[in-house]
Amino acid sequence: MTSIGDIELRSIVKFCVALEKSPTETMKMINSTGKYKKCSPATVYRWHACFKEGNNSIEDDPRCGRQYVVACSIKDSVKDSADDLV
Repeated sequence: MTSIGDIELRSIVKFCVALEKSPTETMKMINSTGKYKKCSPATVYRWHACFKEGNNSIEDDPRCGRQYVVACSIKDSVKDSADDLV
């Protein structure tokens, strides 16, 4: 699943591509905020290339063989377990 931080970063990179900024300029802008210090240059370059090629999605692409885990509340789990006992 895509985290909120990843979506924010991808949006920033997508915006920089639209402004015709280079990957290096984009990385400098991201680092100047201080919020995204953990973002690697390789990641920014990869996303920059994807958006420049025309990929407009900021979400992760579905992957073959990986299942999504849906988190449920403890209350729902207890309720389901109690229903199984009856």
